[in-house]
Amino acid sequence: MQNTPPAADSPPENVIALLQKAALNHPERRALIMEQQDKERAITFGKLWRQVDSFSETLRMKGLQPGQRVIVMVPMSIDLYIVLLGIIKMGGVAVFVDPWIRPKQLAAFCVFAEPHGYIGIAKSHLLRLFEPKLLKIPLTITTGASFLGIPARYSLATLLRQEQGSGKIDDAAAGDSALITFTSGSSGLPKGANRTHGFLDAQHQALCQEFPYKDSDIDMPMFPVFALNNLAGQRTSIIPTMDFRNVAGVDGGIIYNQIQRHKVTTCTASPPFFDSLASFLEQHPENRLALRRILTGGAVVSDNQLQRWYKAFPATRIDIVYGSTEAEPVAHITLQERLARSGGNLPEQGTCAGKPCSLVKLKIITIHRGPINFQEWQDLEVAKGQAGEVIVSGNHICRDYFNNEAAGRENKIIDHEGTVWHRMGDTGYLDENSLLWLVGRIHSTIIRDNTIVHAQLIEHQLAALFPTLGKVAVLGLQDDTLGEKTTLVLEPWQGAPGSKALRDQVAQHQIIIDAIYLSPTALPLDPRHNSKINYQLLRQQILAQELQEI
Repeated sequence: MQNTPPAADSPPENVIALLQKAALNHPERRALIMEQQDKERAITFGKLWRQVDSFSETLRMKGLQPGQRVIVMVPMSIDLYIVLLGIIKMGGVAVFVDPWIRPKQLAAFCVFAEPHGYIGIAKSHLLRLFEPKLLKIPLTITTGASFLGIPARYSLATLLRQEQGSGKIDDAAAGDSALITFTSGSSGLPKGANRTHGFLDAQHQALCQEFPYKDSDIDMPMFPVFALNNLAGQRTSIIPTMDFRNVAGVDGGIIYNQIQRHKVTTCTASPPFFDSLASFLEQHPENRLALRRILTGGAVVSDNQLQRWYKAFPATRIDIVYGSTEAEPVAHITLQERLARSGGNLPEQGTCAGKPCSLVKLKIITIHRGPINFQEWQDLEVAKGQAGEVIVSGNHICRDYFNNEAAGRENKIIDHEGTVWHRMGDTGYLDENSLLWLVGRIHSTIIRDNTIVHAQLIEHQLAALFPTLGKVAVLGLQDDTLGEKTTLVLEPWQGAPGSKALRDQVAQHQIIIDAIYLSPTALPLDPRHNSKINYQLLRQQILAQELQEI
């Protein structure tokens, strides 16, 4: 069997051509390596291309047409990339749904996507019981045996042996959808970020420009988008051995040993991942890591975290990346630069996110809740140094959402030249050096007595005042007199001062707090990154009188 893909006149618009090029250049280089039950499974770029090619041809034979959507419910693994890339190669649209979403909501997302196919691990097919429409999908494939009698028509392992690949790449245009990833459905219809072939190619170019890799690098990516970037860039990816539904539960010792075994040089993951790895190294100071670079993002990283990481990874360059599902990357800053501009010293400044990426246009406009008409938006730009809403544009910024015009109106602005600007949902400002500083979220901005209060700034000030303080949340609650009152929620805290002493210290520093609540447990965090406070749930708990006011 040949180890390289057949020569093909590949249209550059279909992003799968980047994998074909990698297979031609490095057929024997390992593309993906994972460990399951102490056994290593690896696949070379040449073999990956052949399996993607075979699977793509099989999908055609089973009736999938270009443009049709396929639900993908496969965890990060070699199978995931065979499935994703096989769908994209034949012109289909892969709909990737994160496993952290609740089952009923997950099933609703799947129906919303109007899929022609459903590919998932055996247990994922149980979701089809929640929605009758999912039982009628014509093309269903499992990566294992059927589970509890929930049938899938085909097995992935069997299909990969059935068809010989043709090498043909669908003639997709740059504006055609390749991948849909859902953000959140908490505020109405699910928001499916529409990642076109052109977007994925532009994102690959942006990541490579901002974070250059060496040809010898071996990367450990926790995020699928960075594994895709590695495949396009002809780099080996080591899939971390972890439960991706519980990032906070990562075993730092397992990750350390995996990094050492495979000589990993770069790693990309969310903050709790590196917290666990740092904890392991603190407990085993005789161990050292030779990581060249760490990239992290997905949540605000505190100075305390950065100081711990600096001690745990003294020889490693650490970049904190700012972005979102729709726009990644937007800005980044090194650990040393962040600490040099520490919000711990001047907490009222906010958090420095660094210099905007070279392929991003970034503006700060007046804070506005609700849609913004494009005729109005030019008059909303604020002066440098003034806080406002962060908006961005660029080729690697998603232009729209799948089948959700309301989300487009709410989150996008189209200027007079037709440029699409994405509303990041964050508030911030650009300083005299054009560095971006973040001060909060639009949804958590408090309008108190006709004055804008940035909740996250108060959180930073409290962290500086009380170094041993755990997580705190500041949010606005409706008030007949003030409009919104500034409300502080504390989690259990050893050595906490009494409520009066706490209020006095806060008042001395001119921090406005109208009400203080104590949570009986740790503050709730987002299920995706286990880093962001769930303000909406806290607000519900206060209104339901589940939290005690002190």
